[in-house]
Amino acid sequence: MNALDAALRSGPQGVLSLTCIASLVVIPLTLFRQAYSFSVGYGYSVFAMAYAITRAFNISILGGSSSVNSLSLLASTVMFYGARLGTYILLREWTVPSKSLKGYDKTPRLKRIPFAIAVSMFYAFMTCPLLYAARAAGKKNVMMNVGVGLALLGAVMEAITDGQKYWIKRCNASKDSLFVGPTGGFYRLCRHPSYFAEVLYWFGLFVAGIPSFDNSPIAWICASLGFYGILGIMKGASKRLDAKQFENYKGQEDYENYRKQVPATIWPWMKKV
Repeated sequence: MNALDAALRSGPQGVLSLTCIASLVVIPLTLFRQAYSFSVGYGYSVFAMAYAITRAFNISILGGSSSVNSLSLLASTVMFYGARLGTYILLREWTVPSKSLKGYDKTPRLKRIPFAIAVSMFYAFMTCPLLYAARAAGKKNVMMNVGVGLALLGAVMEAITDGQKYWIKRCNASKDSLFVGPTGGFYRLCRHPSYFAEVLYWFGLFVAGIPSFDNSPIAWICASLGFYGILGIMKGASKRLDAKQFENYKGQEDYENYRKQVPATIWPWMKKV
């Protein structure tokens, strides 16, 4: 780990080192189950990268020190986000039969490795703002504080909305053909608030890292591609899920009323679908 730690601390190999760390998580999980590359492996690889950064830079995480600053809060947020997401997806797969990922195992195991490496690099791009923020730990900037706040809000909001949906679906497991919600809480802002929260989290991380990018083209390019990629993925995912729900529940009074009351799909400020 000494070589990885050194590459994380300085030099142009930082993002490549994050890719290696993410690959150590994503590749074994992908070999076990193909869909884990973009689900369980997604969450746990983000946690692993954040943990490696805190280790390389001796960043104190919340609960481990009385000294709390923007960087420690940001690192703690990223670790919480990754661990929470990976665990939630596992729990959902184990307890909700319709969410089983076993059916995606269609590619021979060894042929899954290139894809696993590619998504690991993408996750490294997304997470690299934390790396550059750690490298510039001595700098204090209002923009970083704003980014930390947005990232924390997004991570907490996604945890709450995932919990809302999981609980309601579990309590109404026998009513798969009926619309049961959720329709309260953050689901009054838009119909797919977990996707909005995901974008908010990654946008916050990107903003938090901007003051540390300076004139580094690697930092700007990798972080921008990471955020642009996850933004497109979340927009596409919300559109597909909305279309699927419309197909499954159209004509049901509760669903039609909810669509009228909450016209926004992913962006709370949009009044039209």
